[in-house]
Amino acid sequence: MRKLLVLIAMISNMFLYSQSCSNITATDIFGNTSVQISCGSGACIELTTTSIPTTFLTTSYKVEPQVYAPVIPFNQGTPINANTDDTFSDIIPIPFNFCFYGGTYNKLVISPNGFITFDITQAKLENNPNILDDNPSSSLPRNSIFGVMNDLIYSPGEDSEIYYTVVGSAPCRKFIINFYKARITGCTETSTSQIVLSEFSNEIDIIVENKPLPCATAKFKESLIGIMNDDGDDGLSPPARNKGIWQTGNESWKYSPTGAQVQPTFTWKNSSNQVVGTTNTINACPTKTDKYTVNVNYLVCGNNFTLSDDIDITYGQGGSAPIITDPANPPRITLCDNNADNSEVMDWATLVTPYVTTDPTLNVRYYNTRAAAELGGAGITTITKEGQYQIFTRVTNLSGCYTIGIVNLDIKFLDKIKAIDIKKLYCFDGMEDFEVNLKELYPEMLITPISEIKNVTFYTTLIDATVPNTGTEIPDSELEHYLLKQDGNVVIYTFFVRFENADGCYTVKKITIELRNPITNSNQNICDFANDGTETVSLNSLNGAVSAGQPVKVSYFPDSASANANSGAITTYLLQSSNAPNIIYVRLDMVADNGNCYRVYPVSLTLTSSPILTKELVTRDLGLICDNNNDGSEPIDLRTFQKEIYFGTDTFTYTYYESYNPATGVFSNGIPNPAAFRISKNTDVYVRVSKGACFAVAKITINFNFLPTVVIKSTFIAKCDKEFDGEKFDLNDAKPNMFIAAQNTEALADMNVYYYVSKDNAIKDIERLTNPVISVEINTEFWARFESKNYRCYSVASILLKNYHPPKAIPSAIKVCDNNLDGNPEVNLLLPEFTKNMVSETDPENNFRFYLTLADVTANKPIQNPQNFSPKPFPGRIYVLVENIAGCFTLPASIDFTLGAGLSVGGNTFTLEQCDGLNDGQETINLSQFENQITAGATYFYYPTLQDLNNDTRKITTPSAYAYDNSVNPPVVFIKVTKTGYCPALVKINIKFKKAPVFDLDKYYFCPGVGIPIEPDLSYLNPEEYTWKNPAGETISKDKSLPNVQIAGKYSLTIRSSTGCTHTDYFDVIAYEVPIIRQLIGLSATSYKVIATGSRKIVYSIDGINWQNSNVFENLTPGRITFYVRFEDSECLGDTKDGLSVKIVNVITPNEDGKNDTWSFNIMDVYGDTPSTIEIYDENGIIVHEQTDASRFFWNGKFNGRSLPTASYWYLMIFPDKTITGWILLKNRN
Repeated sequence: MRKLLVLIAMISNMFLYSQSCSNITATDIFGNTSVQISCGSGACIELTTTSIPTTFLTTSYKVEPQVYAPVIPFNQGTPINANTDDTFSDIIPIPFNFCFYGGTYNKLVISPNGFITFDITQAKLENNPNILDDNPSSSLPRNSIFGVMNDLIYSPGEDSEIYYTVVGSAPCRKFIINFYKARITGCTETSTSQIVLSEFSNEIDIIVENKPLPCATAKFKESLIGIMNDDGDDGLSPPARNKGIWQTGNESWKYSPTGAQVQPTFTWKNSSNQVVGTTNTINACPTKTDKYTVNVNYLVCGNNFTLSDDIDITYGQGGSAPIITDPANPPRITLCDNNADNSEVMDWATLVTPYVTTDPTLNVRYYNTRAAAELGGAGITTITKEGQYQIFTRVTNLSGCYTIGIVNLDIKFLDKIKAIDIKKLYCFDGMEDFEVNLKELYPEMLITPISEIKNVTFYTTLIDATVPNTGTEIPDSELEHYLLKQDGNVVIYTFFVRFENADGCYTVKKITIELRNPITNSNQNICDFANDGTETVSLNSLNGAVSAGQPVKVSYFPDSASANANSGAITTYLLQSSNAPNIIYVRLDMVADNGNCYRVYPVSLTLTSSPILTKELVTRDLGLICDNNNDGSEPIDLRTFQKEIYFGTDTFTYTYYESYNPATGVFSNGIPNPAAFRISKNTDVYVRVSKGACFAVAKITINFNFLPTVVIKSTFIAKCDKEFDGEKFDLNDAKPNMFIAAQNTEALADMNVYYYVSKDNAIKDIERLTNPVISVEINTEFWARFESKNYRCYSVASILLKNYHPPKAIPSAIKVCDNNLDGNPEVNLLLPEFTKNMVSETDPENNFRFYLTLADVTANKPIQNPQNFSPKPFPGRIYVLVENIAGCFTLPASIDFTLGAGLSVGGNTFTLEQCDGLNDGQETINLSQFENQITAGATYFYYPTLQDLNNDTRKITTPSAYAYDNSVNPPVVFIKVTKTGYCPALVKINIKFKKAPVFDLDKYYFCPGVGIPIEPDLSYLNPEEYTWKNPAGETISKDKSLPNVQIAGKYSLTIRSSTGCTHTDYFDVIAYEVPIIRQLIGLSATSYKVIATGSRKIVYSIDGINWQNSNVFENLTPGRITFYVRFEDSECLGDTKDGLSVKIVNVITPNEDGKNDTWSFNIMDVYGDTPSTIEIYDENGIIVHEQTDASRFFWNGKFNGRSLPTASYWYLMIFPDKTITGWILLKNRN
């Protein structure tokens, strides 16, 4: 197999480099590098690409230690003659585009202090070897790679040098910078290191042979390994390799981009150079032995990298599609949802595939939709939801034949463990061993109750925690006293916590521990904007430089004591050069999880002079200029104004902005490319002219007006290349379509038109083409430049030359069905599943015309409605012509029709008998109840008439609850039954309604306590069964009637007739209203007043026979009296109430002769359990007897066991409804 790697670099011309860097391999889905396909016409095989390299955008990075292995010796390469101290090199070209923090660079400069920068404006300038702040910081050299940055010196006569070189071949080259035996300034010790930039991957290696500790006399002792962006706000250093004093040797660090993955494009072509696919995995459907080539293209750093491979396909016929279980119904699958992310990798081969096929030679993959399964590709690997649902499987055999089937999944996720990442910030002194209790931290990560967690383990990498790799687990004995030993002002540790439950499911979450020792830069340069030796400093303006991105609150004080006491903070400072040194004290307060902390540092403020400009305002009137390409803007090089702004010997840095606030000194809307700043209107630009931290401001005012624009559009020219040898194109044919006359102020005749191979050439007006041109490719793009003869303004647009090859029609066969069941087959001839078999090479631009006979082909009489082809009689053969553009076709080919296999059903006619509940011809019926009897695994479509089925109109959408009305629809429903691989079947359901025994019962009324018989005569309904239910829904009778109903409420009667139909009627049984006796009032011992309530006139009685209007009864016979009430117009009696008419025997002779020895009153049970009371007094008012009882009063004529003298005694009887008084004569002869 040939492997091609192509690097396409668009600079001013197109260059081609070829060499394999990371091989790709074209295979089939079984891994074969050559394929035999034997399924015949319409068969496809899936092809794919393996060993695809990856590369990532450089918006962010990670750094990891590597095995120490220098790419080349440290003293090899082109020397730069590094014999000056602290001076950047001249500009050094990189032989490839290198991406760094989102920018693309092909030049750099080298600092002798162990770093490189892509800021080439620093070439030949001085650089400061003093590392003032941790990386990142605006005080560090920007857009730089530090490896190793230190204060270094290279002296003549010493074996020390800086070298650079490139190794390897495009696109796998490495650009290497060697810092060899650089001496630490002030010491004899030397440092040797290597920076490696890798093409395509944009990885950075920093390799250190040795970096010793500085000696005591070293001028600057700090060292630094790292990378930092152009803004100075994003950087990355390895652990313990940020700003600090450290030593190392035989050490290597790799910086890898971690931005979005660069997604390559895929292009598959056949041997005719036709594009057959644009994804990694494609369905190849050849009609002959062929060779397919895949090109994998990456756009990296402005360059196109293309990897290629091809695969041979041997075409044959005679194969057959694999037989599978369809649908497959694996049992319920229970899975963990590890990490509680609703996504779990599925073991398809074990859990599902055995239920689809047991043939181990078949390739089985799974897809969410049938369309995806037809397209092929890698398929799904994970389950993303639970429940019961369908997916689809594509099963392919070694001949390339495949079958699509349904899989009915039943997925159940076990209990999830929900948790969150946490971060802790701790204050420390930068060198102490810091102890942390990891067991105390993890409970706050959990959302799931901790009682559901069976096991918790800790790791230092995500992959170890996920596997889990028990060999790397942090021992339990260390968790409560885990020591963090790394020194540094910022130290970050990451721990990964694995939570497991009893099911073995897990979730991994992260603990980030950040140790910080707040620090600051002890020297701050203050610009003397007026250059008068005095500046009032707003100290808050220093916050960014002082805090350097640390999470601290900054405050300023005049002395150390005030700073430590946090009292007397100052906000401004009058800085005078005459008062040097100017020292203030900075307090940094940090809120931390182990308690708030602060640091106090002295900071020296030094005045630095600002640039003095030649001109602070430059005005340029450009007059009338072109708006080339009609895009509303034109580029201008702002750098051309620099000599007007400053004309002198000092070297300044110029940065450009669209906005500037003089009150705050803040610039905004930076201009990233001042060499080509696009202007669309009169514009002001602000220039920051700086030297170090000090700057002056200049303003550029640009005035102009646009000339008339040239308005054109892209177009194409198409030709048919019938001989496959290329076609000649006159590019002038495109001019009328490109030039939009209505939008131009000049005529086409006022234009010079030139042609080019690229847009870049057209814009630059270089390498004009000679017209006409010959194109052999299918699509070739050229560019036209329309240039005004009067103003020289221009616009460019593309011309696509489309070289069409006539598509070859090939014989094919179509199985047809009578899909609308009207007695005649019909087919949509334009379905892709048919048209792909009608032509040798599929193409979206193919057009198909169909003819009934060859004579119709000659007469050009195509079939007019191929989407619904259903002539009568239906032919056995028709013909097809395939063309892409008008007239671009070859000979016609035949299409043979065969009738597809009919679907076998369990019956053609079914009868649905249902009771007509209201005998109104309207019922909701379940048409789908016969589906299991008809056939399994089919799809059913229901229609009210056969005509509706034929025309696919008025489809019944809810067949299980069809609202049928026999006054509107005939008593039959038609079903179209379909199943994959079969022609549909026609089934009809006859609908027969049975008469229901409908009846309606009136309300029944009864007198309370009396009841009523309910005896409806329903014999005319021929009832076979009665069911009576009470208001509680309980069955109370199966007889024809209810004999004595005494409870009010809603009753029901259900009757089943001889037809088997039932009808239920609900009816009310209602108690008549009766008056209610609320109270009996005893007016005397033998009289009562009855208090009763009701809605009508009430009459009263004491025997239920004789009634009176008055509610007062007098001279009642002693004893129990029952009082009755009713309404005057009703015979229903209300509830009765009993009273007591009292007559007292008032003589007692307690002389023990057996006559009248005691006194008693015995009929008080009238009042039930309610007691009555009697009190008997002598003539002096002394109680001689007292009794409370509910049944009888009794007195033996004694008081405290002693006989009382003869006398009259007074009594007081208190009954529930009356109180009476009287006297008893007691005669005591003893």
